Amino acid sequence: MKRVLLLFISGWILVSGCLRDKREVLFPMVYPNFDFELPSGLNPAYAQVIEFQAINSDIASYLKANDTDTSAFAAIRPNFAKIVSQNGRKFDFLEEVSVRICQVGTDCSEFDEVFYLDNMRNRSYNSIELLPTLRNVKKLLSRERYRLEVVFFLSEISPYLMDCQLDMGFEAVR
Repeated sequence: MKRVLLLFISGWILVSGCLRDKREVLFPMVYPNFDFELPSGLNPAYAQVIEFQAINSDIASYLKANDTDTSAFAAIRPNFAKIVSQNGRKFDFLEEVSVRICQVGTDCSEFDEVFYLDNMRNRSYNSIELLPTLRNVKKLLSRERYRLEVVFFLSEISPYLMDCQLDMGFEAVR
């Protein structure tokens, strides 16, 4: 009997711990149309990093449009990201993709990751829906500018030039 009760309590704790955070979303922050090229002939021994040096966060516009300030919300969390092949070619030569944001003037690290997708080897995608991390980026996106890096880990030599577009969005939550 004790064993069944212990198993039930353990299961309940696991289930309740895995429930999504129910914070109130105040407003979305959408950053569309980051266009870039993924060159052909890339060596899979090295990650390919696409850099955007100083992206305008538009925080003032978002705050004004929602008649609020940064003290009104507790976090800005990643919501969605998508990389699309503009010329219809497949991303089947990729192993993993990581989208990172960090402070302007620094290099992003793996700890700056906000979106990712791994285990992509030999999967035929021409559009990649990335998964959000649990990172709170309020400090970064409350500044005027931030640095963005899209990191591609290849499983084989890239066979062709790809024109790509990244769209991503965040949520300001209370």
